[in-house]
Amino acid sequence: MIQRLFSLTALLAIFFVSLSSNAAAADESIQRQLFASLESEFKTAETKHVNVLAPEGYEKAIKYYKNAQRRFNQNRGLDDIRKDLAQSKSALRGATEAAQIAAVPFAAVIVARTNAQSANAAQYAADAWQTAEEEFRDAAVRLESGSIKGARESAEEVSALFQTSELLAIKENYLSGARNLIKQAEELRADKYANKTLIDAKHLLGEAERELTDNRYDTDYPRDLARRARNEAQHAITITKLAIGVKKKDFSVEDIITNYEKPLAAIAGELNLVASLHEGYDETEEEILQSIRALLRQSSELTQSLLLNEERALEIASLSAQLGIKSDKLAEEARFKALLADIENIFDPEEAQIFRQNKNMIIRMIGLNFDSNKTTLKPNHLVMLSKVQQAIRLSQSDKITIEGHTDSYGSDASNLTLSEQRAAAVVQHLLDNMELDSAKISSVGYGETRPIANNETPEGRAKNRRIDVVIQLTK
Repeated sequence: MIQRLFSLTALLAIFFVSLSSNAAAADESIQRQLFASLESEFKTAETKHVNVLAPEGYEKAIKYYKNAQRRFNQNRGLDDIRKDLAQSKSALRGATEAAQIAAVPFAAVIVARTNAQSANAAQYAADAWQTAEEEFRDAAVRLESGSIKGARESAEEVSALFQTSELLAIKENYLSGARNLIKQAEELRADKYANKTLIDAKHLLGEAERELTDNRYDTDYPRDLARRARNEAQHAITITKLAIGVKKKDFSVEDIITNYEKPLAAIAGELNLVASLHEGYDETEEEILQSIRALLRQSSELTQSLLLNEERALEIASLSAQLGIKSDKLAEEARFKALLADIENIFDPEEAQIFRQNKNMIIRMIGLNFDSNKTTLKPNHLVMLSKVQQAIRLSQSDKITIEGHTDSYGSDASNLTLSEQRAAAVVQHLLDNMELDSAKISSVGYGETRPIANNETPEGRAKNRRIDVVIQLTK
C-alpha cells in the first residue's frame, strides 16, 4: 500500500514538472512571437546610430518596449502588451526617420564618435567623453524637434569634442605608465642621483605627446617613444635606489658592479668565452658580438642547407626512374651553388646578405639605407649598386624583382608608397647604368608588412628599412 502511494506521488510530481516545463516552453514561444520582430528592429536601428541621432524618439520606443516586457512578466493581458509593442514600434520608426534626416549634418560627428569609442575614450577620458555625449544629445534633440538652425555649427563643435576625447584617451592609454614612473622617480629624488636619465625620460614623454597630437592615427612611433620613456623612468628609479643604498652603506659600489657583470659573464660562458672584465667591458663585448655574428652566419647556412636537402629529396623521389633528368637537375643545382658563392664574394658582409629562397636568389641590401622619409639614392649607395649590376650579369636571369621594405614607423599607406618609390628608384638606376631589358626587371613595395627584425629597437628598424634584389634562378 505504501509502495503504491510512493509511486503515485512520484507520478504526480513528474506530471506537475512536465506541466511546468510545458508552460515555460509555451511562455518562451509566446514571448518570441511577441518581441522577436521588434528586437530585430532595435538592433538595426542601433547600427544606423538612431539611438544617438534621434535620442528622444529612441528612448520613447525603449520605454514602451520595457512596459511590454514588464506586463508580460506580470502575466498581464495580451492586448495591453500588444498595445505597448505597437507604440514602441511606432516611436522607433519615427526615430529612424528623424535619424535619417540628422545623419547628413551629423555625419562627421558619427565618425568622430566612432573613433573615440575605438580609443576607449569612455574609459581613458571619461570627463571629455561625457561632455561630448551630452553636447551631442542636446544638438540631436534640437534637430529632432525641428530646429535646423545652427545644426552644422553644432556638428562642428561636437565633432571637435569627440576628437578631443579621442586624443586624450590615446594619450592616457599610452602615456599614463610613463607619467606614473616619472612621478615615482621625482618623489625618490632621481633629479639628484640620476638626473640625465630622468631628463631623457621626460624628453621622450614630451616627444610622444607631440607625435600623438600631430598625428593621432600613426601610433607606432609615439607608442615606441612612450615605451622608451617608461624604460628610462624605471632606469632612473633603479639608479636612484642603488645610489641611496650606497649612501646608506646597505651595499658597496663593488657590489653593484659585480652584480651587473654577472649577466655578461653568463652570456660569455654560454658562448665558451672567458669574460675579461678587469679592464672594462669592451673586450668581452666584442668577443660576444663576433661569436653571435658567426652563429648567425652558421644558422643562415644551415637553413639554406636544409632547404636544399628538402628540394633534392623531392627531386630524387619524383625522378628516381629518370636518371638523365636527375643528372640535369643535379648539374643545375651545382651551378646554382657555384653562382651563390660567386655572388657572395662580390659583397662585403655589411653590404648585403645572400641566400637561396626556393627557386630564387635573394640579395638583401642591408647597407643600402635611405634617409627617413626619403627616396633619393645617396652617393655611398653607388658602389653597392654597381655590385648588384655585377651580380645580375653573373646570374644571366630573365626575371629580377626589386623589393622595397620599411619599418613600422609611419602610417600603413605612407609606408607602402615609400617602399614602392624606393624600389622604383633602384630599378631606374639599374636601367640607366647597365644594358638591361626593362621587361626583365620590375619593382614592388611591401611597406611594413614583411619585417625581418624587431621594430621595437633602432637596430631592428634599420634592418627592416631595406631593399631586396630577387633574382629568379630558373626560366
